[in-house]
Amino acid sequence: MSSHPEPDDWSARVRDSLSGYTEALLRAVAAKLIKPRTNQPADDLVEKSVAALANPPVIDRRVKDLPPAARKLLALIGLSRQPRWKVGHLITLLASLGHAEGFAPVQAALEAGLLFPELNPLAPPLEEFADWLGQSGTLAAVAFAHPAVATRARGEDLGLPDLAGGGLEPPARQSDGLEWPLRLAAVWQQVHAGPVRLTQANTLFKRDQTRLQGDEVLNAPPADLPVVVPDPGALSLFWAAAAGLLGETDGELRANPFPVAWDAGLLNVLTQLFAALPLVEAWDPLAGYAPSEPGLSPFPSAGLLALLLLAGGGREPADRPRSQGPPAPPARPWVDPGAVAGWLWEHHPSWAGALPPAANTDRGRAWVEAFLFGVAYPLRLVEAAHADTSWVVRLSDLGRHLLAAGPEPVAPPVFPQTLLVQPNAEVLAYRQGLTPGLIGTLSRFARWKGIGPACTLELNPEQTYRGLEAGLTYPMILQTLARHGTRPVPPSVADLLQGWANKRERITVYASAVLVEFPTPADLDEAVARGVVSVRLTDRIGMTANGKEPGLSQLRLIGNRDYESKPQRCVTVGDDGVTLTVDAAQADLLLEAEIARYADPLPGDAPGGVRRFRIGPQSLRRAADLGLALSDIDVWFQDRTGAPLSPAGRLFLLGRQLPPPTAGRRLVVQFPTPEITDGVMQWPETRMLVAERLGPTAVVVEEDALEAFRRVMAEVGLVLS
Repeated sequence: MSSHPEPDDWSARVRDSLSGYTEALLRAVAAKLIKPRTNQPADDLVEKSVAALANPPVIDRRVKDLPPAARKLLALIGLSRQPRWKVGHLITLLASLGHAEGFAPVQAALEAGLLFPELNPLAPPLEEFADWLGQSGTLAAVAFAHPAVATRARGEDLGLPDLAGGGLEPPARQSDGLEWPLRLAAVWQQVHAGPVRLTQANTLFKRDQTRLQGDEVLNAPPADLPVVVPDPGALSLFWAAAAGLLGETDGELRANPFPVAWDAGLLNVLTQLFAALPLVEAWDPLAGYAPSEPGLSPFPSAGLLALLLLAGGGREPADRPRSQGPPAPPARPWVDPGAVAGWLWEHHPSWAGALPPAANTDRGRAWVEAFLFGVAYPLRLVEAAHADTSWVVRLSDLGRHLLAAGPEPVAPPVFPQTLLVQPNAEVLAYRQGLTPGLIGTLSRFARWKGIGPACTLELNPEQTYRGLEAGLTYPMILQTLARHGTRPVPPSVADLLQGWANKRERITVYASAVLVEFPTPADLDEAVARGVVSVRLTDRIGMTANGKEPGLSQLRLIGNRDYESKPQRCVTVGDDGVTLTVDAAQADLLLEAEIARYADPLPGDAPGGVRRFRIGPQSLRRAADLGLALSDIDVWFQDRTGAPLSPAGRLFLLGRQLPPPTAGRRLVVQFPTPEITDGVMQWPETRMLVAERLGPTAVVVEEDALEAFRRVMAEVGLVLS
């Protein structure tokens, strides 16, 4: 499901694989790859082995030392442009070429350090390659070659026959190469609107399968040759995942940002899509969506061989300088798809068995035609022609470049003005001006309605919102439509887009931001005037418009904060329990928003620019209205001041919830010590006469009990004055 990484990542993959070997296996591989003369540490062997894969002379010598079958193995990987292959597919490819040695050629390349296993990082170190194959299984084990190695091995002769016919020169037809990029963009858009869930067996749920089969855009007939492939939506989905447009997360396929390669031109994108084809296994040119459980799908191996058979055996060395030697061979004669099917029928070990029973009559010709004309032709890998009563095929200029060491093809001309925006918010896109980069941009904010000679899109609120969420802005959308439009954007459409953008842009989300707090609002005004910051968040806090770091050289920094750490204690509560003083050196920018929930700023700063706030009944009632309980307020005060809410604050917050106080006249008797008061409260003769104890030395006596209380106290020598 995953696409191959960028070239810089493959050295890291090689390093990870070598690090997963036992020391004995690592030294055995390094002995063949770099041939160290001394006993070097294992880490040095890993780094020198990785470095050797960037040395063309070393690669050429090591490839030459391999057995013929292993050299062809690397050549097949190089010609496919896909570094990652299941071992079962590699063995199938070699068996088709007449090498029935099974795992032996793969093991020879592994032992030479020119092929590497994908290892489970949690597994113990690998002792033998046969153990890895046994643990992973031939059907699931994946091996990869560094692209630098695979590129050097492309010139190996595969021994394929020349199937070209003679005496035919019908007019050639070539696709514009946009058919599959358009369909992959449409399925990307569909997944962007709603992820596709996968079962534990990595297959589609019935709901998503029906959703793909019912999509009118994905299932529209092709714009050129009348060859309709089955389940084009499923093919588009898995192809998009293999090409990196979709990614798998927690059992769901989700839309990734469009790869940067889509801005690099059509031929580059077609090459990337060709390289992703071997990773598509759940689709078949005749059966459509066809999960390959429990065996291997023949599609990756048979599809590659079908294209290689069009190249025959006449490939130039991949490293021949363009300025030396004879020029690239001219376009090869036409090939009958039946000849390709006949060769696969006789040589591919599993392809014929996977075909429906009706294939016995044409030896799989229908499968080959569906693949060549339904997949390879729209991908601009082959040209087609109608000869007599049937179609014939040959490699195109791009196909010869990829599969027969032909020269790099000339990029097609670009016509920037290709869009017609209509007043009803529909967009007409003429194919001759479309590029993968423009397709990717349009897919972010306009919904594809039809794919044909002239494609149609629709501007609607939902898709516009998704584009804005992905980082586009209203000016960027309008600029795209105006720059590529054959006519100005109708004012009604511009107003629609502006209205949708205004609704969405009320909230702006920045993936990262640097907030700058200024001591006074006047300092923020000065920074805005100088262009240091441009977005005002509060009267003291600002940030740049794009959320990036401002020019800090123009600021005098007095501190910075790590907002992933625990909040700092930066507020002091005054003796009155209601005045809060902020320590500017310890405060962070979040305090500004937090403290406003509980307190109001005092007018005018204290000396030195110190900020002060005051809590009161209204401010704490505001916090309660926000749903904050006393426990929540206590937590904030504990974090910011080191103590819970003050007693005065509790008075403001809880006063309305308590019973009303009472007022009355009382006689208070004050004793000289707390011990005497304790005795009065303990002796039954006096305790019965005391109404309430008020404190350590004071009690309340009712007026009608005063004389009795006086007589009892006189008995112990205490005379009330």
